[in-house]
Amino acid sequence: MDSASSTEPGRVTPREVAARLYAAASRGDTATVGRLLHPEARLDVPGTSPVSGVYHGLSGFLRFTSATNAIVPGGAQTEIIDIMDGRRHAAVYGVSRATRTGRPPLTNPTVHLVTVDDARVTAITIFNADQRAVDDFWS
Repeated sequence: MDSASSTEPGRVTPREVAARLYAAASRGDTATVGRLLHPEARLDVPGTSPVSGVYHGLSGFLRFTSATNAIVPGGAQTEIIDIMDGRRHAAVYGVSRATRTGRPPLTNPTVHLVTVDDARVTAITIFNADQRAVDDFWS
């Protein structure tokens, strides 16, 4: 953890914001997700699959979730392994898993770079360890 961010009284760290966001998303708490996302937040999903692209705000986040759920009921589940903290960013390291009939199961080590300003997420950029496997799974 960035020592400067942890010593400022009353300051919510990017790590804390990211942890709250991912916990709320995993339990389907749209109200909390909406409070934690800046209205102009940008979600960058790499690749060439039908779920790849750039999504904006809560409505974009929900479109992304709907797109993954349309392909795999329940979408992918991400196990958070660690969240690293900086002054304006958190790096969420995890493994996303999903199963789909007729495809090998997806086990995707991933890092999500989360940008936080004023205790709200302004951007999430996803980096997948094996982009080809991710694209094949979702296509």
